[in-house]
Amino acid sequence: MSSSFSPSSKSEQADDYNERGISYFNLKKYPEAIKEFTKALKLIDNEPDFHFNRGLAYYSMKMLEQAIKDYQKSIDLYPDHADYYNAIGAAYEDAGEIEKAFESFTKAVTLENDIPDYYYNLGNVLWKMKRYDEALKNFDKAVELNTTDQIFIYRRHELLMHLGRYDDAIKDLDSALRIVPDNYQYHLAKSEVYEKLGNFREAMKCLEDADKLLPDPALLEGRKKELQSRIS
Repeated sequence: MSSSFSPSSKSEQADDYNERGISYFNLKKYPEAIKEFTKALKLIDNEPDFHFNRGLAYYSMKMLEQAIKDYQKSIDLYPDHADYYNAIGAAYEDAGEIEKAFESFTKAVTLENDIPDYYYNLGNVLWKMKRYDEALKNFDKAVELNTTDQIFIYRRHELLMHLGRYDDAIKDLDSALRIVPDNYQYHLAKSEVYEKLGNFREAMKCLEDADKLLPDPALLEGRKKELQSRIS
């Protein structure tokens, strides 16, 4: 049975289209979502969230130019919304426009300085810019703001590895494993760090820990033999 509800005002109708767009977006039906957001914008073009939502749908389809255009419109309409800058920063980064991504993420952090994802994103861009110390500070801030997300910790470990700070990298992997003890990839990563330190016995222990979590332990046989030869 179809609904007899009909929005009584232009604003209500636009909101209805926007809500339908969000529903399609959540179902990952991005073309349908874009159609609904576009209908909403035809009725009310100066609602920043409508542009932002359509930008998210375009971004999800890797249509970066269209996403950036919508994100920028949402920023023009509401220049103090940190999330808009974070979103356009991600689109700029994917488009290879690193300087613009840096500016956007920096603006997001300036507007709202307690969101760990903003610092994480800024850290990634600074790493690409080879501004390693600044990148590390931003990863530190992301971890400080959210100590329960192993992704932030693991990413910092990767930068510490790049900087040759292996002992600190191991500490981060230990922290990540306390959060997600069954993640075999973290055990493998820890094994690689111990290899770089020349501690092959500890590297082997980490491989064995990973072995217990892998569906097919035979996958590590070659690496274990190689490590065993170094221990012997």
